[in-house]
Amino acid sequence: MEGSDSMSDRTAGGLANAHSRLLTDASIQFDLPTYVPPKPPTWLKPLIESLRWLAPYMINIFWTAVIAGAAVILTLVFLELKGVAWRFPWQAKPEEVEPEETWRPDAVAARSLLSEADVLAARGDYDEAVHLLLRRSVEDISERMPYFLRPSLTARDIAGATLLPAVARAAFAKMARIVEAALFARRPVGVEGWREAREAYERFAFREAWA
Repeated sequence: MEGSDSMSDRTAGGLANAHSRLLTDASIQFDLPTYVPPKPPTWLKPLIESLRWLAPYMINIFWTAVIAGAAVILTLVFLELKGVAWRFPWQAKPEEVEPEETWRPDAVAARSLLSEADVLAARGDYDEAVHLLLRRSVEDISERMPYFLRPSLTARDIAGATLLPAVARAAFAKMARIVEAALFARRPVGVEGWREAREAYERFAFREAWA
């Protein structure tokens, strides 16, 4: 018991000496200066005051901005799905060039296309033959009016576009309806549908459809 007390005294004495040495060590700083936040520059004070005034309303401003942003995005998506061209105010509006009276799809290419489609129809592949005519018609429109066609436009959208001359629009609409019936209504084109589509393409490509 007496030995234990002696050991405790030695331990306490050692701690006291260590503490004394620590306090006299000039390389250790115990008293840290109080942090004083820097004062904002004078020109920033109006902004800070404005933010303090807006602070109670920030949650309302945040949700208003979120709802407005979502509404704008939904509107743009809707316009894109409808095939309606939209642009930012700073974007220049493309010139709407009226088709020239002398322009029409290349006659040589159109005759070559009809020959190819006739071969498909002759072996009974009427659906593919009509698809070929419609695809070529879209290419003709793209060549004449590249500013008009957009990836989101469907054949029905193109058929309803008033930028196309009336005769060309009606002929294209006829081919589009036959293709849509085959795709969505599962109604085979058949001989009659092929003849109607072929005549429509001839009106589209060879006659005064673009006058």
